[in-house]
Amino acid sequence: MERDEVEVLSRKGDRAVTQRPDRRYPSLQVPGDTFAELRGLFLRAARTLRERPGDPDALDDLDYGVREMTEMLEFYERVLAERGIDRPYFPSVVQER
Repeated sequence: MERDEVEVLSRKGDRAVTQRPDRRYPSLQVPGDTFAELRGLFLRAARTLRERPGDPDALDDLDYGVREMTEMLEFYERVLAERGIDRPYFPSVVQER
């Protein structure tokens, strides 16, 4: 097992923004179970929409998943801004909010 020290820049609930000394940009840490639930949500919605295009429940699931990911990204961006760290991507990449 390898040990690596990271600096925790901020925590919010079960999420954290961390910085490894060998990385230019911080990381957003999300627990594996949270990530797995989001993935499952998107998989189920995609499967349902292939079978029943426009299904309102699947669209609600997608909206929920996008909101969750948007909150994570906003947290990440807020921490970077507080630390004076540029985003590792262009705003146009995440413009659809």
